[in-house]
Amino acid sequence: MWSYSLRLSLRSLGRELARNLWGRLFVYPRLAANEHDAQALARYIAARARRLGMRVDADGTRLAAVAPGTPLLAKAQLRQQPDRFVRPRGPGSLLRATIRTSGTSGSPLTLVQSLGNIIREEAFVYRQLRWIGFRHGQRRAWIRGDIVCSDFPHDGRYWCRDWIGNALMMSSYHLSSDTIGRYIDALERFDPVLVQAYPSSIGALAAWLNAAGRRYCGPSLKGIMTSSETLEPAVRAAVEQAFGTRVYDWYGQAERVAAIGSCEHGRYHVLTDYSGVALLERGDGTAELVGTTLNNAAMPLQHYRTGDTVVPGSGEPCPCGRLFPTIEAIIGRQEKVVTLPDGRMIARLDRVFQGHDRRVVEGQVRYLGAGRFVLRVVPAAGFSRADEAALIHKFLLRVPGVRVAVEQVDAIPRGPNGKFEFVEVEEAAP
Repeated sequence: MWSYSLRLSLRSLGRELARNLWGRLFVYPRLAANEHDAQALARYIAARARRLGMRVDADGTRLAAVAPGTPLLAKAQLRQQPDRFVRPRGPGSLLRATIRTSGTSGSPLTLVQSLGNIIREEAFVYRQLRWIGFRHGQRRAWIRGDIVCSDFPHDGRYWCRDWIGNALMMSSYHLSSDTIGRYIDALERFDPVLVQAYPSSIGALAAWLNAAGRRYCGPSLKGIMTSSETLEPAVRAAVEQAFGTRVYDWYGQAERVAAIGSCEHGRYHVLTDYSGVALLERGDGTAELVGTTLNNAAMPLQHYRTGDTVVPGSGEPCPCGRLFPTIEAIIGRQEKVVTLPDGRMIARLDRVFQGHDRRVVEGQVRYLGAGRFVLRVVPAAGFSRADEAALIHKFLLRVPGVRVAVEQVDAIPRGPNGKFEFVEVEEAAP
């Protein structure tokens, strides 16, 4: 177990020195000033837009509809020609990183981020943590898809310590009715101030507690922060009942063109100092988020269609007093949770296809039941048996002890809405 703790602690040290420290000390104070001062917010947005040469509305207190005739950037365009949207290196974008993501759509993307964008992302997340009442250095627990233990730990500990980050890193791949009790005991012993988790992971813990008639007993917990999946109202209610604290939800995406965070009153705020956001009305009471970069000088995206939809807000101010406009709900990113025969509950399998954008057009995970999976792949040119083996290896790192195969297909069938489910469960599966 010490090897996992060492690796994760060294990773935290590197992140702290390269980005986190700078984000907290130099960016966060300016972001905090935007919360309650409309003039400061407008000046900040205008300055960021000028710096990147982007066109956005500087009034960050409202959300406008996408103007008719506005040219929009689709995800397919970005995926097919990512280099077209990368700017030459210059002041503010000399240092950059390339990231690869699949998202919940199963369509891999290659994205380039400036170091400044990575630092600013940390500052925005830290502001959200401050809304919860968390301060840097306090204890936190993390249940978000990292590999933190061996496939079958002999001592039954599905977690390890990140000593630099003062975090208890817990596996989201070993949750089952047989193991959740140990997770709860470990959390109560560690007594974190904050828990950061996938909704499916913290929801599983909450369901176990509520079914057992128990309540979480850690006295220091101030809040739970969920992200990366849609937080359903029923899951939020179950978690708040079981843990006796508020759930704060965070929405973002790898393209970094929109961010939404919920406050202590449970209202969703669109963070207009993060990006320029407009709403593309769908005619059914919902709207798609269209975002414009305010942070990434290496790959700035203008009027980018995120593919994610929201329920627009009424325009009424939030009791928290923050000026950021509100929406009623975030729709999408719903992903099935697969329950294996041994009781493990598996979700967030999108990382399987991460980094394979040059070889995989689209990917889908199919669960056939009885611990059998198929990775359905639409191959790109050059896809080989070595790529198949790499996908299987990556899958088994996250879901050990199952059978998995790769199936190459010409296309993945779509539903009536033109989309496919990233995780498909066969009807006959138990």
